[in-house]
Amino acid sequence: MKPWLLLLTIGALASGLAGSGYVLAQGARPGGNVAGSSTATPAPLFADVPPCHWAAKAVAKVAHAGIFVGFPPDPAYLSVNALRQVFEGLRCGDRGWSLRFLTGAPHAFSAAPEPALAGFTLKPSITSLGASTARLTFRLQAVVDEGGGPHTLVRQGSVTVTNTKAGWQIPYAELASLDLPFFPR
Repeated sequence: MKPWLLLLTIGALASGLAGSGYVLAQGARPGGNVAGSSTATPAPLFADVPPCHWAAKAVAKVAHAGIFVGFPPDPAYLSVNALRQVFEGLRCGDRGWSLRFLTGAPHAFSAAPEPALAGFTLKPSITSLGASTARLTFRLQAVVDEGGGPHTLVRQGSVTVTNTKAGWQIPYAELASLDLPFFPR
């Protein structure tokens, strides 16, 4: 890549990420299995840049070049990020991404192509935080695109997030209890 093009890309990413409120968190841990899968899949470079984010490919490219690095782990940020990324994966139509942040997900979750999560607003709060567990409460407003068109669902709930070797993860059953159409039981 030409040096001027690389600098232009870095400048655009830096200003775009700063302006959008996105930050780059801790780099993901190497290796690991996707929940519910027996084959190892490569870990995401940054656990807070979902696959459909407008800058995902560019962030990966400059990170692999050693220009971007993650900041040290912050349990508060990473525990909340795990919850957010479950819904980001659904919004992207990439249930595999969501599975990285779930434990105990049934095969039906991976196989279900419908309904689509068109958008969401998540307002989380940390009620307790330890080195390996966090308790989060949240309010979720989800725009679901099902057969008859989009409609909005609002849910309030709480989840216990656990820091595992694969990163911070949420028990699938706790999200399935919200009675949302994209979490089959």
